[in-house]
Amino acid sequence: MHAGLEAAAGVAAPAVAGRELMWNLGTTSHVLMYVLMVVAFAICAWGLRRRVWEWRKGRVSDETFADWGGRAWVLVRETLLQRQTRQRFLPGLFHSLVFYSFLALFATTLVVMVDMDFGIHIYHGDLYLAFTVLSDVAGLLLLLGLAIAAVRRYLAPPEFLPERRPADAVILLILALLVLTGLLAEGARIRFHPAGDRWQAYSPVGRIFGGLLAGISPETGRGIHFATWWIHALGTFTMIALVPHTKFFHMLAIPTNQLLSKQAPKGALARVDIEKLLSADTDTDVTLGIAATDQLTWKQRLDLDACILCGRCDAVCPARAAGQPLSPRRLIDDLKPLTQRAAGSDPVTILGTAGTVFEDPNFIWHCRTCHACQSICPAAIRHVDLFFELRRAEVMMEGRLPAEAGRALKTLEAQGNPFGAQADRLDFVERLGIPIIGPGEETEILYWIGCATTFDPEKQRLAEDLVAILRHAGVRFGHLGRDETCCGDPARVMGDENLFQTIAKQTVAALNARRFTTLLVTCPHGYNVFAHEYPQFGGRYRVLHHSQLLAQWMAEGRLALRAPVPGRVTFHDPCYLGRYQGIFDPPRQVLRSLEGLELREMRHRRDESFCCGAGGGHYFMDLDTGAERPGTVRVDEAAAAGAETIAVACAFCQQMLVDAVKAKNLEERMQVLDIATLVRRGLGL
Repeated sequence: MHAGLEAAAGVAAPAVAGRELMWNLGTTSHVLMYVLMVVAFAICAWGLRRRVWEWRKGRVSDETFADWGGRAWVLVRETLLQRQTRQRFLPGLFHSLVFYSFLALFATTLVVMVDMDFGIHIYHGDLYLAFTVLSDVAGLLLLLGLAIAAVRRYLAPPEFLPERRPADAVILLILALLVLTGLLAEGARIRFHPAGDRWQAYSPVGRIFGGLLAGISPETGRGIHFATWWIHALGTFTMIALVPHTKFFHMLAIPTNQLLSKQAPKGALARVDIEKLLSADTDTDVTLGIAATDQLTWKQRLDLDACILCGRCDAVCPARAAGQPLSPRRLIDDLKPLTQRAAGSDPVTILGTAGTVFEDPNFIWHCRTCHACQSICPAAIRHVDLFFELRRAEVMMEGRLPAEAGRALKTLEAQGNPFGAQADRLDFVERLGIPIIGPGEETEILYWIGCATTFDPEKQRLAEDLVAILRHAGVRFGHLGRDETCCGDPARVMGDENLFQTIAKQTVAALNARRFTTLLVTCPHGYNVFAHEYPQFGGRYRVLHHSQLLAQWMAEGRLALRAPVPGRVTFHDPCYLGRYQGIFDPPRQVLRSLEGLELREMRHRRDESFCCGAGGGHYFMDLDTGAERPGTVRVDEAAAAGAETIAVACAFCQQMLVDAVKAKNLEERMQVLDIATLVRRGLGL
């Protein structure tokens, strides 16, 4: 390109753009470089082998790793495009600067290696100029990213960042040293090469570093070049050797974990076939859940290695934000050394271990299973799934759980629901006048009312309003009658896997005995169970949440709105409807359709919504201490948004937010209503 332009101008064509590789180093340096490189990669390979060996000490995972095309896209999206990492501006900024600059420098190194070591001479001409500019700018941006990271960690650290550790500073220093020595060596080459560098304009940062050497004799300059080049090379080889042994390992562990990330729906837990375990003709002790380090799967051990303690999980944890002693980061950080302590010795019992978060017997019970930590984790670590496994072991193997949770589960086992007599359910259904659909009978919509709505007089209004809307729409619908019991979600989230599976099999049998087009639910927890848990037991249904059905009917013009519903309303995204199912728009479409209603959004909304505090069994138990609860924090957000009404789409959320409104003494200024109640008002029924 440059030769053509100068020839057209009537001047002699210049030499092809390029530079002398390995200038000022000599044959000995060349050979020694390769020797050290082999040593570095050998140490790295040995460390990787040890890491993989540690993973393989874990139990075989029940997961099936299919859909490699989808997994490849996850790898591209999360590793190459950094989607999750860029969700937060400042950490996303410095990590992007470091990551993409490192990729650019690595690509330049590969091109040089191909040219120098394989004799494929491509590092010249336009490609040389392009990579020269790329690597020069990348070095500067990498330094900028490291500076931002250092300031954030050491001068203005967020509250959720873990304590500073020397290893973190070493990582930053090694990377900074590599960049600075590389640029200084480049500057010395530009300034002291006997033939000069006619292409130095393409190395603007290198020229600046070369300018710092002004006034130095050529001999001293060549000595500086030689020394900085070797410091750079030794630093590079040291980094390669340290990858499996330090935090550098996240460069390999995180992409691996992302490639093997959970592809099943968020709310689908791996099924443990309890009947098969108990009936197996074997002397092996039956174990459920995770109680000791030897019960971790190889994938869970990989999770531990992938964590870089960024603290994002702690930053979004609703229990932690409300001042409760929960830390998803500490869950991983304290578990990892336990697995290392158990290496080559007897397994370590996890819960009760002194000096860790597991010393607190209630630690695993503070989790709301809201999925905020797991959804935001850039390393694809499964915090929530691990909490479930720890609870399973506590309940199924040790018989330990909070007293209130134990009472709820006993009531559930004895009466088919965690609230009261099953006869009360039938009385309520009869009062609503809903047709009972018996075995072999058919209907268009089978309405699953749910326990919280059925047994709490304050929640019964939701069912009354929805039934009125269904009748207004002229749709055929019915109810299971005495065959509707609890869906089993409380048993599963509180660790009683045997009770959950018993309920699931009974309910699937009851549902499969009827013919219906749609299973309509108002509880997001029930939605999750029916849509993602029951297929493991042979129950596959078209499940709709009432917000989806109402939005669909409004879009079709099936519901003619007649009355205004004035007021400032904010919508609270239930965790099991939003983050778990990705259902964000239907409730908002419903609210926006109501005349006179002004929809205001809270600070935390959609996939960043703040949990009400009911999840993980906390609707049935109260372990919180102090003045705040997740629900009160959420009500503060609603008040800050100027809302007069908090619209909900979950009976659990409704209860927690009603309690929080009372706790904040806001009953005269704020009310909590389900979207079905607002729609019924809009229909003028």
